[in-house]
Amino acid sequence: MVRECAAALLVLPTASCSWILDFSDRAIPRDAPPDPQAECLYREPNDTAGTAAPITPADTGPAAICGEDRDYYRFAVPAMTAAVEIRISIAQAANGDLDLRLLVSAGAPLAASHGTGDGERITCPGVSPACPALTAGDYVFEVLPGATGATNRYTFALTLTAM
Repeated sequence: MVRECAAALLVLPTASCSWILDFSDRAIPRDAPPDPQAECLYREPNDTAGTAAPITPADTGPAAICGEDRDYYRFAVPAMTAAVEIRISIAQAANGDLDLRLLVSAGAPLAASHGTGDGERITCPGVSPACPALTAGDYVFEVLPGATGATNRYTFALTLTAM
């Protein structure tokens, strides 16, 4: 941060003006707090499998389940994919439990993760929760309240591992 003196408004600094850089903690701008409204509206409308927001592994949120909300995300599995992993990280588990479901693009469920901690994960092929190897095509994952009325902020990660 540059400290200004009275002459700092002039185009040329005067001899009585000094330039001092302040690297202390008080000079560091604080990160903006999370914006719950923006997180609630992330990629909306995406409240059904039919309106699922398209994503790639580069997308991560942040997003939020607000009110009676459910969030759906569509992704493509390319040919020659050995494994797919979907994770959500919940901001604060005490604020509300969220769950994760994987669906075929038409909406039929393939796997679900219903833990109560600070995250959920589905790996295909996987044993816990059971999930088959995914063939090339479009899939949808759903982030939903783990209990009636649960709300929370979250981020997500999609990992596609090639053969």
